[in-house]
Amino acid sequence: MDSTAASHLSLLSTPELQKGGLPFWVFYLLLSVILLLIFINFLQKKDLRQRISYVLAGPRRRFSRLRIEALLKREENKKSELLKRLGELTSIQWPDLPEIEDISREIKALEEKNTGLQVEWHRIYKQLENLRQEKTRLMSSPVPDENFKSRLAELENTIASMEKELKKVQASILATDEQLEPYHKTIGHIMYSLRPDREDLAFLYFQIDSLESRIRELKDRLEKL
Repeated sequence: MDSTAASHLSLLSTPELQKGGLPFWVFYLLLSVILLLIFINFLQKKDLRQRISYVLAGPRRRFSRLRIEALLKREENKKSELLKRLGELTSIQWPDLPEIEDISREIKALEEKNTGLQVEWHRIYKQLENLRQEKTRLMSSPVPDENFKSRLAELENTIASMEKELKKVQASILATDEQLEPYHKTIGHIMYSLRPDREDLAFLYFQIDSLESRIRELKDRLEKL
């Protein structure tokens, strides 16, 4: 088939055709026939078609992989949050379960610390609000007295100091929450693997099961790309 295409191309360059002034329509007709023969020859070469298809499909595969990986990460994050919620619920309602007894003791100590920090945060916040209100009243006084400047400076210093203290307590609360998170996730994994028959946990089991199925499906799709 390649030799046939080559022979037709050679016709176009013969001196006789050039001297005789080959009409344009004949030239285009011959060119069309040659291109058709080349195309038919291409269709008969399966390996070549497959290589070209593979190259052209490359960007599409990469885009599909990125999209599936993003979906997979989102579903795994959802599952992680549900396991955490399952652990939190379990540690509150059934802290004496033998399977989580040791972890529950550690969680209880952290939760007591967290509760104390929150009480301290509210105490400081209340005092801070009272000082801010006092400063507002002082600033709006129509006739400032002789102690105005000294009292204002004192209030501003105290407010600044307590704001720093409040931020420090808030940071401690966040740090304690971060310490609690892996414990809750561990309990969630334990409870999900044991799956005790409790009505209030059934919906969480169902949600995690659905995500597990979706995650397996996405991983299978990634392997096939």
